[in-house]
Amino acid sequence: MSTDLSQFQESFFEESAEHLSTIEDGLLQLEQHPQDLDLLNRIFRAAHSIKGNSGMFGFTAVGQFTHKMETLLDQLRNGHLSVTPAIADVLLRSTDCLKLLIDAAHGEAAPDQATITQLEGELAAAAGESSKAPKQSAPGAAAGSGASTDPSQQRYRIAWTPPGWLFQRGLDPLRIIAELEELGTVESRSLDVGHVPTFSALDPEVCYLSWTCELRTVKQPSVIEAVFDFVRDDSVLTIETIKAQAEPSGQSPATPSATSPAEQGEPKPLGEILVETGVVSRETLDKALAQQKRVGEILIEQHAATPQQISHALQKQQEGAAPKKAADAASIRVDTAKIDKLINLVGELVITQSMLSDLGSRFEMGQIAVLLERIAQLERNTREIQERVMGIRMLPIGNAFSRFPRLVRDLSGKAGKKIQLLLSGEETELDKTVIESIGDPLTHLVRNSADHGLEPPDERLAAGKPEQGTIHLGAFHEGGSICITVVDDGRGLNRDRILAKALKQGLIAETDKLSDDQIWGLIFRPGFSTAEKVTDVSGRGVGMDVVKRNIEGLGGTVSIKTVTGKGTTFTLKLPLTLAIIEGMTVRVGSDTYIVPLLSILQSIQPKADCLKTVVGKGELVNVHGSYLPVMRLYEVFALQPEITDPTKAILLILETEGERVAVMVDEILGQQQVVIKSMEQNFRKVEGIAGATILGDGTVGFILDVRGLLDIARRDVPVAA
Repeated sequence: MSTDLSQFQESFFEESAEHLSTIEDGLLQLEQHPQDLDLLNRIFRAAHSIKGNSGMFGFTAVGQFTHKMETLLDQLRNGHLSVTPAIADVLLRSTDCLKLLIDAAHGEAAPDQATITQLEGELAAAAGESSKAPKQSAPGAAAGSGASTDPSQQRYRIAWTPPGWLFQRGLDPLRIIAELEELGTVESRSLDVGHVPTFSALDPEVCYLSWTCELRTVKQPSVIEAVFDFVRDDSVLTIETIKAQAEPSGQSPATPSATSPAEQGEPKPLGEILVETGVVSRETLDKALAQQKRVGEILIEQHAATPQQISHALQKQQEGAAPKKAADAASIRVDTAKIDKLINLVGELVITQSMLSDLGSRFEMGQIAVLLERIAQLERNTREIQERVMGIRMLPIGNAFSRFPRLVRDLSGKAGKKIQLLLSGEETELDKTVIESIGDPLTHLVRNSADHGLEPPDERLAAGKPEQGTIHLGAFHEGGSICITVVDDGRGLNRDRILAKALKQGLIAETDKLSDDQIWGLIFRPGFSTAEKVTDVSGRGVGMDVVKRNIEGLGGTVSIKTVTGKGTTFTLKLPLTLAIIEGMTVRVGSDTYIVPLLSILQSIQPKADCLKTVVGKGELVNVHGSYLPVMRLYEVFALQPEITDPTKAILLILETEGERVAVMVDEILGQQQVVIKSMEQNFRKVEGIAGATILGDGTVGFILDVRGLLDIARRDVPVAA
């Protein structure tokens, strides 16, 4: 039987990400509440968990660096140091470095060693000399000189019998002992091998060993016990205080016989007997115990496998580990309450199915009413299961918001501004895929508000505003969508400057008459920026176009409201999930299509005088004074229509990425939610089609890709679906 340790490593990386988030969020709060001891303890526990877990898997670099952070955090916890902006800053930068080290352990690029060394030096300098005091007293204690021992230190006897599954989970017990040595001085340690069975009964994946140590430290027993947090299940652990006794000069205060297994009624380990009888020295015994051969080496010695075969197997093992990371990226943690509700619903569905089967086996025409009632019950169960299953993918948007307190803190320092970030609606739930996709757009908007929107402190004071600017990031539900707002109380958008820049770049003509909404929309054009100078925050005209493109790629919209001198509000309107959309069902001939509801501005039945044909531009329709291109859907997909006269058909006015088009269809059938199925995975990619769905009558309905339709209209090339 072999154990795949990769599954435990993946758990380590998932938990480490949560601990890193706890550390970063805690440090940001700690700057505002430096006396909050509970907060400090929470940060310390998260760092300690990363250090302990990394040690179990042999991620030495992670453990060593975290230990440096832990030393400084311990100084803060004990009141030897106070939280200052400088200390918070070095801890935040160290958290960034720790994340890179963990990523490196996961197979990504390692951080620059010079950066690691510099941060370790800054952490040590911030901790001060007091953090090294316990270490300086260790040599005297190890020598057994009572005169040089720190009187605040205490001696503990620690007896530990690990669980039998220790090796199966890839855990190294010697790393536990090594971590004890970091707490103080291990004055003695002994290994009990008395429970190791005969070779024929030996299971190499079972731990039969026990350890007994004597530790001198200033730490409390709870700190010692925390070292064993990750192996406590099924362990036998005792921590006893060794009382000080008057002893002859030169005699060690603790001898191995004090904890000998014989005094406890257990047989003395073989190694101890060999040392006592002079057969081997203590050093020889320790070296022998440290020699643990790997499975490959043992198989080669037994001639069960050749070195080439072992090497080939190791190569295959490494190759097989590569896909694990991709699987981890697709994982999601689900509240057990959601799973419980889903299981209950499945139970109800089984009952309904059983009732229908029973009815079907003895059905008579007089039971039509009963049949319809049970079909309705089946429909209710199915609909609720669908909602619950979709709910499993729903996560609080606070997961996406969590990065912004740190971002705003760094931006305020770079821009020389005082900025506070307010969050609301963090509990609002959104599809995991959407949450992962809105990170970059929100980052651009927050950076834009910090750099362009908010004024410097002196300018705010001169305008009668508080010196500290505010950015408010909020989320709320609106119908079947979610709205995310980024609001600042800055100077607002400058209409004249935007127009001047757009004229200079040739985006508009001097004769163009634009509404406010059209003018604000100019800032989403690629390369557009009103910044007077380029900084590392903004000014290159890259960012706002990414916002609009990404949000509309998710089937959402972006809108702007601004008041000069008061501030600006950006509103993102997004679908709750990418798997289910609200759509308008339309008919062209005998074919049914679904148009995403967010793309529809209105539907009209035009009059003849509103339609024109212009050379080079094709067929146009006048909608509220603007001429829009008309796209006959039956021409695009080479269909047989029922109606060819636009004045008798329906024109859907669709918009995407600032462009509008009038799509001609025979009839609007109604509005409904549809489940999107991928065309590429189930058939092939079809231009102008975003996906497909199964309609209520069992037929396939195609979901239109509005962006794709516009591209087709420009080329005027029919597409065969």
